[in-house]
Amino acid sequence: MRSQPRFRFSLRVALALGLLLVVTPGRGNTNLQQFEGATIQSVRIENLVTLTEDTLLFYLGLEEGGMLAQSSLNASIKELWETGLIDNIEVKGQPVDGGVALTVTISERPRLRAVEYVGLKRVSRTDVEDRMAAERIRMFEGDSLRLGEVRRLEQAIEELYREKGYRFADAEFSLEDVGSHERRLIFTIDEGNRVRIEDIKFEGNTVYSDWRLRLSMRDTKETGMLWRLTKKDIYNPARLEEDLESVKNVYRKLGYKNVTIGDPVIQVQATKPNKSADEQKRRMFITIPIEEGERWKFGKVTFEGNEKYTDEQLQRAFQIQGGDWLRSKKVEEGVQAVEDVYKNTGHIGARIATEIIEREERTADLQVNVFEGDQFRVGRIDFEGNTRTRDKVLRRELRIHEGLVMSLRAVQNSLLKIKQLGYFKVDEEDPVQIRNVDEENNTIDLLIKGVEADRTELQFGGGWSEFEGFFAQVSLRTQNFLGRGETLGVQIQTGRQRELYDLSYFIPWFLDKPQSLGFRAFQQEIDFDLFSGAQNLRRLSRGGSLTYGRNFGLFSSGSLTYSFADFEDTTTFLVDDGMGGQMPVVSDLNFTNSTIRPTFVYNSVDSPFEPTRGQKLTFTVDLAGGVLGGEQDFVRPQLSYLRYQPVSQGRIKTVLGINAEVGTIIPYDDYEFSRLDRFYLGGDNSIRGHDFRSISVRNDDGTLAVDELGIALGGDKFVQLNLEYHFLTNSPFRFLLFADAAAVYGEDQSIDLSRLRYTAGVEARVLVPLFGAPLRFIYAQNLDPLPEDRFKSFDFTVGASF
Repeated sequence: MRSQPRFRFSLRVALALGLLLVVTPGRGNTNLQQFEGATIQSVRIENLVTLTEDTLLFYLGLEEGGMLAQSSLNASIKELWETGLIDNIEVKGQPVDGGVALTVTISERPRLRAVEYVGLKRVSRTDVEDRMAAERIRMFEGDSLRLGEVRRLEQAIEELYREKGYRFADAEFSLEDVGSHERRLIFTIDEGNRVRIEDIKFEGNTVYSDWRLRLSMRDTKETGMLWRLTKKDIYNPARLEEDLESVKNVYRKLGYKNVTIGDPVIQVQATKPNKSADEQKRRMFITIPIEEGERWKFGKVTFEGNEKYTDEQLQRAFQIQGGDWLRSKKVEEGVQAVEDVYKNTGHIGARIATEIIEREERTADLQVNVFEGDQFRVGRIDFEGNTRTRDKVLRRELRIHEGLVMSLRAVQNSLLKIKQLGYFKVDEEDPVQIRNVDEENNTIDLLIKGVEADRTELQFGGGWSEFEGFFAQVSLRTQNFLGRGETLGVQIQTGRQRELYDLSYFIPWFLDKPQSLGFRAFQQEIDFDLFSGAQNLRRLSRGGSLTYGRNFGLFSSGSLTYSFADFEDTTTFLVDDGMGGQMPVVSDLNFTNSTIRPTFVYNSVDSPFEPTRGQKLTFTVDLAGGVLGGEQDFVRPQLSYLRYQPVSQGRIKTVLGINAEVGTIIPYDDYEFSRLDRFYLGGDNSIRGHDFRSISVRNDDGTLAVDELGIALGGDKFVQLNLEYHFLTNSPFRFLLFADAAAVYGEDQSIDLSRLRYTAGVEARVLVPLFGAPLRFIYAQNLDPLPEDRFKSFDFTVGASF
């Protein structure tokens, strides 16, 4: 029975504690106190099993011819007890000629041979061992058996189950003899049923509804399909306490600064009380009492301890005025802004403390106590982990330099710029280490830590993409050529639909100034179906480009690109031969293109392949022909906006991504568009699921618009919208839900959002070092099928989405 071991444990503890205070003799023996200072004539030890006599005498400090000192003996017995070698000890004294004869009777503690678990299913043995290590439960096979530690482990197992929702789990232990003075410890676990939260309700709330307060609780939810998957419908006291603080914040944001939340009332009820214990499903009902209190207004803000900045300067940090409601968020933002003022001007040790002072008519003043500390400058900046990238490549991205006033914002911006490079990953946990603080000269040395990103510079092999199909390639491409941060690309590729020879070189910091220079030379032959298998285009192009760019500020840049190319187009299509069959017709077109492209880019996205935050605005204008020469005369402006916004932080982080693009092409000098001048959409970087270039102009009745040869017409303007919800797993994998919308419009059509085509689906991405970019697996559904759609539900490719 379970109560029996507990009784024995209590008895043994009582005996042990008694021994620590005084050594009592056995029944009918003379008290040892009368032998204080007597000479020990002999020592006899009884009941030894595994311990040796020498070992025991060593611990007790007893030897023949020595003098008996009871205080010393008590201390020695305490040390012996703490070794865990014995369960009980009794020392008796017998007077003899010339002194005292001692008899020591012990009860040795058995050794633990093995620990076994019966019924352990929902919790693994590894979980138990990890909890033992975390709580420092001393229980090792071969060591002495300590019943106190056994009890602690019993409680730890039950607590593990409670954390997983098994509130009625029960662990019992038993001891089994397996040899001379050895025991096997067996834990038998009755897991019971998992208890899920059925209902969460509030009492005393009038300002907010139960629904609104439950919404603010992030990790404690009523059971449902989604919360079952995330296990947020399992009661966890620590998580509930955090969520109740979130409930308080909902009130404080509105001005109810004295809101209090009482202890939650937890009830567990059987949903099927007439069933047997095994068939019953227990559910938890949580009732949370609330005292909302009164709503307070904001009075005034005062400052104490500020010398570097005046009250008026610090006052500007607060976006709340006297008479407004006392909204905690506005107050916190103002306090944080004051702290940022100091820490961005070298006062990195500045501390800000606040005090709310209540006045009459439910008005509260805010007193801000400032400890400014000394102003520090940057001493030395070093880098760690850049085994290939040169220091100067990283250093030129910094927005803080030696000798300047220390600024935390400048440090954060520096880390973001380094992360944007894509080939040096800053340590996420500890990116910047303060190496040395020189309080005499008020300088701080910094160490920026990271690792080189894996990028395969030389690649032999092949792959598959939606446009090229299967292909073979030999390529050399690196964004960090020779560790200089320059981009070199040499590519030879052959496949079913494309042959490409491409050479490019890009210098992001030309002449070590914030300006860029790049060139590209290429020859390419593409062969693909325009629409269905009856229309085919073969294009051979040769040309090159030269680009000059300049950085403006932290995230802005501009560039100017001149490109020249020669094109040879061969279009093959089938026409009715008049005899019930079809015959091929071939059309040839040769022309040159001379284009200048100004581009403006604002880019604060933190990573090109693993984005989590930031935005990117891109505006380009292609100016072709005219004074530039060539045989194409058009203006093609395009605008795109991309934003990534973190949504939640936890075990699984989530990020919302939004992309919007719009563009048009305008001819001049009576130029007539070629087929590839026009806009076609579709593909994994456009509207997923629809084939590459399969979204073309549609008539008002939804049918395809075609030219005189029956070839689908591209548009002279387009709109594209993409929405993504990313789930980050702290691994190379990320999963996302997406919804895409896009349309192209003909020359006689205006932009009409009702014509948008829609798809939605799921995507899995894994960052593969071999490719240097994410491998994407896409599953899409066509939400508005139309005749002659070219759509496939599953696709995979390599690269970023936008």
